[in-house]
Amino acid sequence: MDPKPSSLIAIGFSKGFIISGVSAVALAYLTEEVQLSAVALAISTYLSGNTIGGMSGRISATILAGEFGWRNALLMIGIESLILGMIFWKFFPESKFFNPQKTDYHLKVKQMKRLLSDSYMLRLYCTAFLLMGSFVSIYNYLTFRLEAAPFSLSHFFIAFIFLMYIFGVFGTMITSRLAMRFERKDILKSSVALMLAGLLLLMSGNIYIIIFGLGLFTLCFFAAHTMASQMTALCAKDGKSSATSIYWLFYYFGSSFLGSGTGYLLHATSWSVFIITLSFIIILCLILTSPNKSLKIE
Repeated sequence: MDPKPSSLIAIGFSKGFIISGVSAVALAYLTEEVQLSAVALAISTYLSGNTIGGMSGRISATILAGEFGWRNALLMIGIESLILGMIFWKFFPESKFFNPQKTDYHLKVKQMKRLLSDSYMLRLYCTAFLLMGSFVSIYNYLTFRLEAAPFSLSHFFIAFIFLMYIFGVFGTMITSRLAMRFERKDILKSSVALMLAGLLLLMSGNIYIIIFGLGLFTLCFFAAHTMASQMTALCAKDGKSSATSIYWLFYYFGSSFLGSGTGYLLHATSWSVFIITLSFIIILCLILTSPNKSLKIE
């Protein structure tokens, strides 16, 4: 018996809600437990791990679903996740600099209102929304283009397209080094501009140009995301968990809303219109990453 679409949507919503909370707490943990001089590197390393996990998950899920069906693929991934969660629970070190306090929900609401009314932080949140939405859109729907003529690639080969996530690892690590020499706003803006260049290359009918464009697009997305998340965590003088939670909320909203909405656009129009629309979204990100206030953090 096939599950109802509404059930799958509800499960997906719950999963996204929980995962975004994990990421927010992890960034808050790093900013509290790691020396300030090493926070950028720590966040970059954490996001590199996310990148590797996303890459391996997409590859394994595509291959397993193609070989055993999507239900068995979900079962195997679920069992693996449960085992890894138990290992994490057992061996992860306790916080040394966190002082547990009774949660004041009124204060939390005030913090979030303040953060959402801060134009500086709001730019970062909207950038996360737009960048993640564009990234998910490409990885969601490029596979359909590669399956169709003139490429006509098999699902097994398409699965290894997600090896491009390796470039994301380089992107996250590069930013931590560049941040020692350049202003963060300049790194963020340059990453978004190069991301746009990679996106435009995906309009090509040449598979090698598409692979190169996807690699550039992926590297620059993760560089921009790493820089934006670093700035969000470091610029929140208090309420770091609230600041990072809002960032990840916008991030995953971008994945959900833009990632889904652009699919309807592609179905109704063409690949060229799809790419041009995403290009305008990236251009909007360029505007958002050019604030009057300097984003350099000492």
